[in-house]
Amino acid sequence: MSDTLHVAEPAAGGGAMAASNAASNAAALALCHNQVMAFYRDLDENRYEDLAGRLAPDGVWHRQGKVLDSRRAVLDALAARSRTQRIHHLIVNLVADSLDDGRCRMRAYMLVVRHDSGSAPQGPAPLTGIENIRTLHIDLVRAGGAWLIAEMRGDEPTFAAAPPAAA
Repeated sequence: MSDTLHVAEPAAGGGAMAASNAASNAAALALCHNQVMAFYRDLDENRYEDLAGRLAPDGVWHRQGKVLDSRRAVLDALAARSRTQRIHHLIVNLVADSLDDGRCRMRAYMLVVRHDSGSAPQGPAPLTGIENIRTLHIDLVRAGGAWLIAEMRGDEPTFAAAPPAAA
């Protein structure tokens, strides 16, 4: 894959039309970028209803070896998360690979920092390092006047913390 964003070409017309299309594409990319970033903020802040609202009605999230293909499946999976963990998904190098009238394809790196002591977090959690780093692949679609996540999946980790040494 090249490092060039592939954007659907506008009809011939040039000038003002081309400038308008460029502005429209820039706005679409900003909205797509925001949906991805907000999805993970919602996840880290336990705002699961908001997170589920960022998925297209037929959206699919490939998460921890499971295919979550409905709002109910997403909410049920997230309800099982530890309420005592503190976790941050750091999304970096988010780029768009393609954009057309109704679809945007993006990818990013996700770094995960997590701590779970088994009790409610008080103050800053100990920072023991990054748990893992992987590449995300995100497809968004234009639906109901908004850009929504149609599919999201992560590759296997490219880096992972070494397991703790046996005591």
